[in-house]
Amino acid sequence: MPECPVCCTEYIAESVEFCSTCGWDLTPYPQRSRVTKAYLKQEQNRLNWARQMWEFASTQQSWETKFDKLQEQLQQGAIERSYLQSQLEWVLYRLEQLNPESIANTLQRIEEKIGAMPDSSPAISEVGMDYRQLTKQLETGKWRKADEHTWEILLQISLREEEGWLTAADIDSLPCTDLRTIDRLWQQYSNGRFGWSIQQQIWESVAGNYTELCDRVGWRVKDNWKYYDELSFNPNAPPGHLPVTVWRRRACYGAGKLSAADNFARIASKLAACGA
Repeated sequence: MPECPVCCTEYIAESVEFCSTCGWDLTPYPQRSRVTKAYLKQEQNRLNWARQMWEFASTQQSWETKFDKLQEQLQQGAIERSYLQSQLEWVLYRLEQLNPESIANTLQRIEEKIGAMPDSSPAISEVGMDYRQLTKQLETGKWRKADEHTWEILLQISLREEEGWLTAADIDSLPCTDLRTIDRLWQQYSNGRFGWSIQQQIWESVAGNYTELCDRVGWRVKDNWKYYDELSFNPNAPPGHLPVTVWRRRACYGAGKLSAADNFARIASKLAACGA
């Protein structure tokens, strides 16, 4: 008997349309005179993704349980941080009684290091995306590689790797959890300088004027639209300079059938809907 290509459940050919276990569509490919390579690759990507999701769902806890565990970890982290802060205050009190002048600088350095502790919350995804590579690139200041990988992630999530651009429907369908994770990573490792939230704040401050936005974030300088290779991939770039997701070749061109301005408006709308 044939088996479901996702969960390997046996079924009777031509008697069912969907797998009774995982819900996979068991109907054959549509009859065409010529099946294109692009279509076959897209179907294979879709099947591979479904297998990953089924394996993940079969071997891991439910999303609700995992979310509860994550919340518990975050809460525990907050408790531990609060406890550490209280211990620092107690040490400060005791040391001030002994010799405040000789220890003031040391205590200040300790408090600065504690305050600069990075957020240890794990990068999460609702579609099983692995963000370790992006985290490492941002952590080590490889801004261009991180920007290029961010674009690759969006294409992979949308199954648009072969096309290399996103449609309006693709943007509208991007998972909110992943958008918030990507935005948080960019903000965290740039000290709040880069990220979609920063770009969105500037977008709102210029009343949705794309040209003014580009002037503010450094995508346009003295009426000259920047090419991708001309961007400043360093931490001193203007706020909101990265990541680039609404254009890839030049800031006045879009990525795909939408203009750069339309792309930005669409992404800004999606981020607002996600609460990012």
